[in-house]
Amino acid sequence: MITKRDASIATFLRSVPVFHDLKGPSLDILFEFLEERRWDVGEHICNEGELGRTLYVIREGEVEVLRRSSKGNNQSIVKLGPGECFGEMTLVELQPRSATCVVRKKAVTYSLTNLDLWNLYKSDNFAYVIILQNICRMLSRRLRKADSRIVEFLELLDSVAPAKKKAAGKKKK
Repeated sequence: MITKRDASIATFLRSVPVFHDLKGPSLDILFEFLEERRWDVGEHICNEGELGRTLYVIREGEVEVLRRSSKGNNQSIVKLGPGECFGEMTLVELQPRSATCVVRKKAVTYSLTNLDLWNLYKSDNFAYVIILQNICRMLSRRLRKADSRIVEFLELLDSVAPAKKKAAGKKKK
């Protein structure tokens, strides 16, 4: 829990997409649930496959999101900075973490658990709905971005495949 309602924290939280449109009493109630934590470089905030129930908002620093490939290698998905969040899927579905998040630049985060979200529902239904709506928007944006990346990857594969067939045909002769 953030013990003191600092104006700079309130300004920051209003700028974070997941908390966008929270004002006055709704923002005050959110302060009761958020927990601040400091992380050192190299620390794992969460690991792919483990159970998770927490959304993290980055106040300072940088966090890299990694996903294990079928060969067991960690592949970087994205690097996130101040104002961005991760772990939102665990507030929507009760599934294991889909990625590992590692601190790349010393970080400060604010966290919100699914229990906090439930308590927010009981104490401020408006704030609860706004946060869930913002999470849905964020997930939709990320899905669109992932779709675009998949299409670009498939297009690249299509352009490489004919060249490989041509090269293989020349080797047979």
